[in-house]
Amino acid sequence: MSPRITVGVIGAGAGGIAMGIQLAAGGYDFTIFDRADGFGGTWRHNTFPGAACDVPSHLYSYSFALNPRWSKTYANQPEILAYLENVAATHGLGPHLRPHTAIAGVRWSDDSKRWTLTTAGGRQYDFDVVVSAVGMLDVPNVPNIPGAQRFRGRQFHSARWDHSRSTAGERVASIGTGASAVQYVPAIARDTAHLTVFQRTPIWIAPRFDFPFSPAQQEEFERHPEMAQKLRDEAFEAYESASFDVDAAQTREATELARNYLARKVADPELRAKLTPDYPAGCKRPLMSREWYPTFALPNVRLETTAIAELTEHGVRTVDGVEHRVDTVIYGTGFKAADYLDSIEVFGSGGRQLREDWRDGAEAYLGTLVSGYPNFFVLYGPNTNGVNSIIYIHEIQTTFIRRLLDLMGGRGARTVEVTAGAQRRYNDELQAAMTGKVWLACTNYFRHPSGKVVTQLPYSGREFFERTRTPVAGDYVLS
Repeated sequence: MSPRITVGVIGAGAGGIAMGIQLAAGGYDFTIFDRADGFGGTWRHNTFPGAACDVPSHLYSYSFALNPRWSKTYANQPEILAYLENVAATHGLGPHLRPHTAIAGVRWSDDSKRWTLTTAGGRQYDFDVVVSAVGMLDVPNVPNIPGAQRFRGRQFHSARWDHSRSTAGERVASIGTGASAVQYVPAIARDTAHLTVFQRTPIWIAPRFDFPFSPAQQEEFERHPEMAQKLRDEAFEAYESASFDVDAAQTREATELARNYLARKVADPELRAKLTPDYPAGCKRPLMSREWYPTFALPNVRLETTAIAELTEHGVRTVDGVEHRVDTVIYGTGFKAADYLDSIEVFGSGGRQLREDWRDGAEAYLGTLVSGYPNFFVLYGPNTNGVNSIIYIHEIQTTFIRRLLDLMGGRGARTVEVTAGAQRRYNDELQAAMTGKVWLACTNYFRHPSGKVVTQLPYSGREFFERTRTPVAGDYVLS
């Protein structure tokens, strides 16, 4: 009897949990590594005030672990973290987790046909298979602002929120107006002495319809799971019917809805002009909030659109020479989403380096396999984002990976790898499908500096599922 295939999973977030459940069901020997002290991934790291999901709770759940007790339409961070921890515990993943273990390097040996994972501390672990579950929102994007080292106040990224003291009573600078800022700015604004929001590019905001589920509704969901499933299905269909074409009626309607919402909520024409984007809705990440615009009506809040020149000892100086004195600088500047696996050095067959192979923009076969990297899989990989709940995509990818591992084991093979031709064919087709998509209508984190859209999937979730269901003969090499 051949020994069991060993698998190293990097990341204990939603993807790592889904992968662990698949591996446990298949009887594989696996270890899940994470730099944090437990499961949860991005929902463990992002603890900023107001942190919440922008996908409806009943859809932001595993299909096999529906939660009848979600408190409201869009769950907040503590509730999502508790859900993920519960799912991991229920499926017995605790003994497989190696916490406080950051993986810095991953290297393939053509001789031993195995991967070596090297931790930040230099310790090494060997596996037959590696699954990267670090995701897309792994490395915070902290802008390189001149003078940052001389600022005497505190500064931190929203994904590494400093809870050592409150921002209440402080003069605060928030740099950036992305998805995180839209949540934490309204949450902290009223209690600050003064809050300056530095905006480089305005964003479209749609109203967020977030309603609590009553105890009676929660009990109904528990007694009749089909009722919760119905809510999930409705949200799923709404995502599946979305169009991302720049000239689609839906894009025009979404842009007009956001424009009208801005007009209703911001009376000051000068402020309204500053908050009005010059691109269609959907080009940047769609955002929802009913608190963002009213925040700028507060007497202690200011929107600043003059570019930042530097940080001084006491604050932020803009290019017009004005110094904005602050106690705390918060970077709401998102993540290096287009720089997949930027936190890990990955070396494949023949010593090739993934970072070099992806120098013009990351790409993979079905967002999951990369030619030249046998037995290596990527969750939330290139071009898997944007069309549906990422939990749904995780389930598709982990089922796909499990199917390939079972196939490899069933045939007595030691390696499985996608061919270079199959990867090229898939990505040529995928990039051709980007033509006319709204993501090309502005600068955004979906695109690599080369201009290639590397994060978004131009197909529906269902189509992605269908493409992963049956391995295509000739697209893989088993040896």
